[in-house]
Amino acid sequence: MPNVSKIGNFFMILVVLQLSCTKLQTPAKEGALPMERLIQTNSIPSEWGKLISVAISPDFPRRVQLWLQDEKGNIHLAFYDMVQNRLSPDAIVFRRI
Repeated sequence: MPNVSKIGNFFMILVVLQLSCTKLQTPAKEGALPMERLIQTNSIPSEWGKLISVAISPDFPRRVQLWLQDEKGNIHLAFYDMVQNRLSPDAIVFRRI
């Protein structure tokens, strides 16, 4: 009986470890720009810095591009949908090295 108990405990540990794991972000493809995920789509994190530009693409006239620069010089590009009145949950980051 002790062997069955040890095997049961082993599988229980495996289940707990599996549940406690979090998925890592997949690395960006070569040449692809890294993306950041907004936690809330009704505000922009203050760590992203100051707004430096606002632009509209002729291909997406209802979508506004918000360009922000943080203290390290990194550029964050967030997208605001004027029809849905919300920010896109994905933003592009141009990192300074």
